[in-house]
Amino acid sequence: MYESLDLHLQSLHDDLEDAAGEPQKSFAANDQRINDQAYFVLAWGQFEADVDEACRDVIRRGQTHDNWRFRRVWSLYDPDSRRLGGMSFENRLSLVLNKESTEWKTIMKQYRLRNQISHGKLLPTRIDVVHVIQQFLRIREDLVRE
Repeated sequence: MYESLDLHLQSLHDDLEDAAGEPQKSFAANDQRINDQAYFVLAWGQFEADVDEACRDVIRRGQTHDNWRFRRVWSLYDPDSRRLGGMSFENRLSLVLNKESTEWKTIMKQYRLRNQISHGKLLPTRIDVVHVIQQFLRIREDLVRE
């Protein structure tokens, strides 16, 4: 869906390039930027849901550990709560991905972009949504669930 809409917007942009008006060209380019950022936020939401589910798996496994000394830490978290007991995204990600890894740093960079866009400050440049989704899918496979 994203790619077909992007191609349509690109076609409109190319058609306007042949016409005279500069404001129309920037309008079509702006639509592409907005489309990129909308799909980025949608893809982000799906990735964040994957992180949350991996966290829930980790917490549940920890809560069922045979050794109380290990289990006691995990009893502080509620895997059934909507926001996992108020844990920040950074902490949730740190439970399921090595904080020193390139993947963790990549996701935190994307998280800052997500926050910027979600709070109304659109980026001045386009996002390579296809590349970002590929990153999310690859990193999702690395999330620890035990």
